[in-house]
Amino acid sequence: MLVSGGKVQKQVTYPSKDVGPVAKEYNLLCAEEEYRNGNVEHSIYYQVRAQFQSTDLRYITEAEDLEKQRPTTAQLLKVASQQEKKDFKSNKFLQNTIKYLQKKELENPPQKLAKYNLEHLDFLEDVEQPAEGLRRIRNICQRLPDEWCVLQLCKSFKPATTYSVFNEIQPSAGAIYLSLLRHCRSPQLGPICLRFAGGNLPKLFRQYSTVVNRFRRVVTVDPQNMKGKEAKQKYWEELDAFSVFLTQLVSDLRDTFAPYRFMFFGKRYDCSAVHRQTKIINHLVDDFCLANKWTNHQRVILSQAALHANRLDAAELKLICHEICPRHKNTQAVYDMLKGFANDWKQLEERQKLVAKRYPTILVVDERLDHFHWEQLLTVQEFSRVKSLHCLWRLFQQHKADIKHGYYTTTIQQGMCVINPDGDLANSGRRLRSFFEYWLSDWQHLFETVPTEKVMVQQAYQTDCFVYAGHGSGLQYVNASLICRARVRSVVFLFGCDSTRMLGTGLYSALYGAHDYYHGALSPSVVGTLMPALDGNMDTISVTMLSLWLAPGNKQVIPWTHIDRATWLKKGVIKGKDQENTPLMSQQNKYHLGSLCSILSLVQQGKVEPSIYNSCIYVCRGLPAWNLAVEKMPF
Repeated sequence: MLVSGGKVQKQVTYPSKDVGPVAKEYNLLCAEEEYRNGNVEHSIYYQVRAQFQSTDLRYITEAEDLEKQRPTTAQLLKVASQQEKKDFKSNKFLQNTIKYLQKKELENPPQKLAKYNLEHLDFLEDVEQPAEGLRRIRNICQRLPDEWCVLQLCKSFKPATTYSVFNEIQPSAGAIYLSLLRHCRSPQLGPICLRFAGGNLPKLFRQYSTVVNRFRRVVTVDPQNMKGKEAKQKYWEELDAFSVFLTQLVSDLRDTFAPYRFMFFGKRYDCSAVHRQTKIINHLVDDFCLANKWTNHQRVILSQAALHANRLDAAELKLICHEICPRHKNTQAVYDMLKGFANDWKQLEERQKLVAKRYPTILVVDERLDHFHWEQLLTVQEFSRVKSLHCLWRLFQQHKADIKHGYYTTTIQQGMCVINPDGDLANSGRRLRSFFEYWLSDWQHLFETVPTEKVMVQQAYQTDCFVYAGHGSGLQYVNASLICRARVRSVVFLFGCDSTRMLGTGLYSALYGAHDYYHGALSPSVVGTLMPALDGNMDTISVTMLSLWLAPGNKQVIPWTHIDRATWLKKGVIKGKDQENTPLMSQQNKYHLGSLCSILSLVQQGKVEPSIYNSCIYVCRGLPAWNLAVEKMPF
């Protein structure tokens, strides 16, 4: 059991299945056994439970508050045994201890923890039966925004994981569970689960475990050895070869989940046209499923395919029909139905552009699958990642007053940046300094200066938006426990290599990433990277994202899309591409995008930097954010 939020005198016990290296594996083993026995819903419960362990409480501020809720002296004496009470009368040390505690209680009376905070902790804590656990999970998902689809990705049980190091765990073969916890037919129909195993997956695990080291071997070079023409040519050839490798790897990932990639689509934007069409589709799907005695599992999959049919080509439609039709009965009827829905959606999208847009999908990603490029499965879809359903629930509970239409809404008016604090990234520092002084002139700037922990906690994290650009994630400048104890108001951007990559500590342990600490401190959204990147390319993507999502301090600036990129990259000088006809931001009506995840989608599509090793590494973690200062919501 995890730390209880009940009475302080309650004795907390930790069964071995809930702590230590075997904790996650125990639940994953149960998930595997339940799935193989046909109890899919029970398997989903164990999968959800496996993603949140007692170790995750170290990131949660309320957990520290709970530790401070020590029993009062009166409670200690009340629960003491007869022998303890007898010993107390003759033990001066214990008597002095009690007197000291009573004195402290008078100086600082213990406060009872608010019930509101307890909702942020483990909502499965006291569950003993899977059926009750699934009921709680459905209840939690039902209380989340209607606009969200919540999809969980989980790697299956493997015995060796309990004694292997992370570098051995990553490439190990296994199955992947894809569970739709909240989907297009929730709450009428419960969660469903798909299991992917065999085929290309073992190779995929092996190759994905090598991505970071492959890239580092290519780009880690001595500048003194790169002056010759042959050395430069070899460098670019190796980088091109890595690009080919990564392109093929992402293609293999897509093929592995074919034809079910459409399951990653979120709900369409809610408008009257979508509402009417969805109602028609659900009615036809339900009639068909009832007539053919299809299960709820098949009904959810068919409903999801029907809602996004125009995004599937003919081959994908045929394949999904063969997948979901038992013994291939009614395959042609399902295909004709989906083709009709595809045509209806196509015509509707041509008449109303809002129909084509979709709400974000929340990906609950197992730490052992977090290095996969899930956003590349559907680059046109908006995504945000979280570590567990518990983490999502806690962030939602904290920020639900500001969540509108499935987005965490904020009005970015002030911000702070920490740029190149070590001062050893000369080119990058020059470029980013020119951008922030030009575009965000009204922000607090810290250039080439190592920030103190006080500055980070009391200034940087208390602004509307915080941007870090330098080596790594910036955790080298502030103690991680200080972040957890703080309250981070900011939407956080971490523009550094591996800034939100999951890392191991050596021997088997739960993995960690910088975003864990920020989410522990209730930061709503964190943008970061999954692996290293080249400075110039990262600078280009970072300033493009910021310019699209943040209003400039002065509207008499040139839109960043009209900046001469080559001059800025080489010299840090900002000037327009066409000096005579360059517009100003005051003349731009539709330049910004309110949805942060939609900007990340553009990056994933390669519309900011075309090379896949530059575009696929950026992810949003936490709640999908919308900046009302630059764009009103279209609802």
